[in-house]
Amino acid sequence: MDSNNRGNRTIIALVVGLLLLVVVVGVSYAYFSANITGAESASTIKVTAGSMSITYAGGSSVTVSNIYPRTASWATKNFTVTGTNTTSGTMSYKLTLKVTNNTFSANALKYTLTGSKTNSDTGTVVNVSSQTGIATGSSNIAMGTGTFQNASALVHTYALDIFFPDTGSSQNSDQGKAFAAYVLIEGVQ
Repeated sequence: MDSNNRGNRTIIALVVGLLLLVVVVGVSYAYFSANITGAESASTIKVTAGSMSITYAGGSSVTVSNIYPRTASWATKNFTVTGTNTTSGTMSYKLTLKVTNNTFSANALKYTLTGSKTNSDTGTVVNVSSQTGIATGSSNIAMGTGTFQNASALVHTYALDIFFPDTGSSQNSDQGKAFAAYVLIEGVQ
């Protein structure tokens, strides 16, 4: 009988172990299937509170060449962020200028960002109205955070301008330099 009890305990332990394995795998699968909503694309951000889509005029890249000092901007990147917020909370996103190449002198290039929204109650847009310097080399420039309130198809429109302002002194050291960047938009929790 002692060997019979040992056999029963072994079978019970095996069954309990298998049940625990099934529960752990099931919970893990349920967690990941509830939080991963499919493949992301470069122009869509999906968050649990809703979704945002990004439309770039002419792509997300900003490249300038053959420029000289002047008061007018050398490049303007227009883009829109459209949000659908399905909760009573605020859905936030952040804008980052990802500079991939800047061989100009430190802060020789500057940028401004102007944002507007379709309705006054659609949340907040990011605005960087004064010209802000761009560091040399590769860098990530956090431009700010925007928000969407509870509604569908809310539109925030942006214009990013790149300047090479005249300082009044010789800027010949920046002849033949290169600049490349793109705008990154990410959801914020």
